[in-house]
Parts: sequence; structure tokens; C-alpha cells
Amino acid sequence: MKKFVLFAGFMMLATSVQAAFMPSYDPQETADRVMKVKDANHDGVIDPAEFEAMAVHKFKEIDTSGDGVISGDEMFAHRYAGRSEMDIKTPAVKKNIINNIMKRWDHDKDGQISKDEKLEPARNEFMRIDRDLDHKITRDELVSHWERKLRDLKKSQDEASGKDGD
Repeated sequence: MKKFVLFAGFMMLATSVQAAFMPSYDPQETADRVMKVKDANHDGVIDPAEFEAMAVHKFKEIDTSGDGVISGDEMFAHRYAGRSEMDIKTPAVKKNIINNIMKRWDHDKDGQISKDEKLEPARNEFMRIDRDLDHKITRDELVSHWERKLRDLKKSQDEASGKDGD
């Protein structure tokens, strides 16, 4: 009986942990939020300039020194600010995280992230969302994008947990 209770408790914990990693967003609501933030002229579509303007704004927000590039420390501070689960206890752990950040973002390996290096993923994301390639993102395209992301995440989690999705 004790084993059953322990097993049941473990399964409840595992289910709640898995639920914690599943996004709770609704693709419709997410699309509405993105449109509200990125459709600067409120014409119902997001053009490349509007999409990139938000990425430039984010770049400037991360570049706290204002020198036009993002250091590993600035990127680390931005990504982990206020996150209690990232209680960095040793400088070695922080250094390792910064090295991983730089491997992902610092394409030319000069020790800093330029505006172009940071904007490239935003430009690529625009192209992935703009399915009809008309250089405009509609709300419907955003909904489809977020539905795909949610579906892919669920599939990935099912595969990781041993479920076959059928």
C-alpha cells in the first residue's frame, strides 16, 4: 500500500511538472497580443519594418551600456533577471551559461553580439510566419504560427515521455 501511495504521489508530481513546462497560451490570444504590440500603424498587418522595429527596441533594451553591441553579461542579465530558479551560485556556472549564450548568438566569434546578429533570428521568424510570402503578417498567419509551435512542443514532449502521439 505504501508503494502505491508513493507511486501515486510521484505520478501526480510528474504530471504537474510536465504541465508546468507546457505553455498555457492560447494561439488566438497570443496573436492578438503580438498584433497589438507589433502592428505599429494599426493597419491590421505587420510589415517587415514593424517587425524589425520591435527587435531593434529589444536590442536597445538589452544593450544597457548603450555601446551598440550586447556583451555576454548583458545578455545573461536580460535573460535571467528576476528568475529565482536561476540562483547562480558560482562564477563558473554563470561563465558556462554566458559561453552557451555566445555560442548561439555571436556568429562572428568577436565576443559581442551585434545588432545584425541579434536581428537575424527576427528576420527569419518573420519569413516563417509569412506563409504566403507577401511580406505582410496577418493575424491569421500569427494564429497558425502559434498553433504550429504549440503542436510541435506537445509532439516533442510526447516523444520525450515515450508516448507515440496516437
